[in-house]
Amino acid sequence: MDRIELSKHIKKGDTLYTPYTDPEGLGSALSLSSWSQNWLPEFLWIGLIIHKYGRKIGLERIYHIIDELNSWSICVPQFSKILDLEREKRERFWSIVLKYVDRDVLASFTIVVTPDIDDVFYNFFFDYSINIDESISELFTIIKECSKFHDELTTDICFALDWFYVKSGRLHISSGVDLLPQALTAYYKYDHSDEIMRTYRPVIRSTFQGLCSIDSSKEFSKLIWGRLGEVSECNPLIILWDGSEKMKFFDKITKVIDYIAATNDDKKMDEKYAVIMGLTCYIYKIYREISEKKLENNISGRILFRTMVESYINLKYIMLQEKEIPDVYNRFKAYGLGKYKLVMAKMREGKYSVSDDAQFHQRIMELLVNEDMDEAFVNTSFGYFDKTQINKKFTLCDELMLYEIYYEYGTNFTHGFWGAIRETSMLICDNPAHNYHTVPDYYAEQKLRSVQDDCDMIMRKLFELISGYIELPDFYYVE
Repeated sequence: MDRIELSKHIKKGDTLYTPYTDPEGLGSALSLSSWSQNWLPEFLWIGLIIHKYGRKIGLERIYHIIDELNSWSICVPQFSKILDLEREKRERFWSIVLKYVDRDVLASFTIVVTPDIDDVFYNFFFDYSINIDESISELFTIIKECSKFHDELTTDICFALDWFYVKSGRLHISSGVDLLPQALTAYYKYDHSDEIMRTYRPVIRSTFQGLCSIDSSKEFSKLIWGRLGEVSECNPLIILWDGSEKMKFFDKITKVIDYIAATNDDKKMDEKYAVIMGLTCYIYKIYREISEKKLENNISGRILFRTMVESYINLKYIMLQEKEIPDVYNRFKAYGLGKYKLVMAKMREGKYSVSDDAQFHQRIMELLVNEDMDEAFVNTSFGYFDKTQINKKFTLCDELMLYEIYYEYGTNFTHGFWGAIRETSMLICDNPAHNYHTVPDYYAEQKLRSVQDDCDMIMRKLFELISGYIELPDFYYVE
């Protein structure tokens, strides 16, 4: 399916809907289901026949099976529907199948369809001489070949299913329709590489979708997937990313910080200097921790990088505000101390019992809050600094790309949203019998792509920002 551009989405409230999910359009009647999860287990027996005999012979034998099943009025393809038949009819059903296929063709399916599910099927096809491992491997092969709805074997199965509905009288074709009768008649005669199949395959699949979506049993499919999961181990895959070895820029930044510390003596008593260089050092310390502690491929590296981005924007924003609000630096400090005061006061007043070994120390926080003035004169704000939302600050700072890409991406990690959890802490299982599910990364094997280059980018932006106020050494500008 083609990717839908963001501009084609429909915004309602705080949600972007696709043209398919719009609650006032298709979304009101949309019902999603998965071929592999909901349908495939129902038709594995058909897939086994096609796989064993090849598509042409396999489909011909299935047609004969369908024809005879219909003569007994038991022409149903879903395994769960077959289970619903009376025992005598089930025995008739599988005896007809056994007339056209060898017992060993469906023997591997008895690995999961055990007597507690259907003793009739089991008794017809179980073979004590079968190799269990080979049978499981065969099931895996079938599942892998038709795990996606557009796979060739999947379409072959759909072709057989369409004929089940034609023969049972549940599919009626209008006289004005030409392509479907052609596809149903000629599909099995051609190879998938033939050009005409590009026309036939979509017709075959869409016909199945229209007919069979109401007949699948999610309960049966869930049961079979559960059994398949029991007979095999997970095979988690890990994406390998190289760590960044480009540390030359980090070394240069460290020397620049040393230079700044030894110069600019004329500014060191200014409030502006304290805030600008305080934020600069805060960003630098995060950058240094990521680099020296080799966090660039870890979750913490992404969370720390997001903090670098937000701190950079805070600095750029207050520097932009300076002309209109001369005391903006004092306001920024007061806002932050007010946030500290709120936490400290709740601890001091005994609202919560905090361990003595907790990360924060009440007395230290109290000293910091009262450092510039008595806390009696320190207000606490529950909103954004300067009452300006963070996304607007990025816009005013002409850094919208930082917000829409880097900050929004980092938010997933900071708040533990599923996208970040999936990327960092869940591994795809490459076992087709497990329906390619995900498994937790218990042993922390999955690393992430490095944030080192992104951190370097923020440091460059930061130094460009402060260079109009703080003297930078000449060697910084030398590549």
